[in-house]
Amino acid sequence: MRTNQLALILAIGFLIVSGCAGHRTITTDEAFWEISPAAPLPQHALTDQLPNLIVRINNVADLSSSYRNYVELFINGFKIEPESEITNIKRNYLYKLKLQPGIYEISGKYYASTGWKIKKFNLRTKEQVLVFPDKKTTLDITLCKDSWGGLKEKDVFFDVSYKDQPPKRKK
Repeated sequence: MRTNQLALILAIGFLIVSGCAGHRTITTDEAFWEISPAAPLPQHALTDQLPNLIVRINNVADLSSSYRNYVELFINGFKIEPESEITNIKRNYLYKLKLQPGIYEISGKYYASTGWKIKKFNLRTKEQVLVFPDKKTTLDITLCKDSWGGLKEKDVFFDVSYKDQPPKRKK
C-alpha cells in the first residue's frame, strides 16, 4: 500500500513539473508549418472567397471540322465540370474554381471527332500548378487544329500565370 502511495505521489509530481516546464518555442519562419488553426474558418468565409484558379480552353469546337469535339479537365484526378452548359459546338470552355492553397496536378483531354473515329489528345502543364490564397492562378490554352479538327501536336501545354488578387469588396 505504501509503495502505491509513493508511486502516485511521484506520478503527480512528475506531471506538475512537466506541465510547468514551459511551451515549445519556434521561430517565426517555422510558425506556418508548426501551428495549426485552433478551429476551421466559418463556412461563409470559405464560400465568400474569390475564385483563385481560372482555366480557359479556347478553340474547342465550331460548326465546321470541329463539330462534336470536346474537352475534359482533371484536377488531382477529379473530373471537373465547366461552369456553363456544354453543347457540341461550344468553342471556349471556362472553369472558375475556389481551391485551397496548395500544389495541384492539372491536366485535360481533348477529344476530336476526326471522321470515323475519335482521337484523344493530352492537355498538360509543364509542372505542378501552385494555388495561393491571395493570388489568381490562370491556365490558358488555345488549341491549334489541323483540317480534320485534331490537334497538330499529341501533347499541348497550358500557359500558367500568377497575378495578385484584389481584396473582395464588402457587401
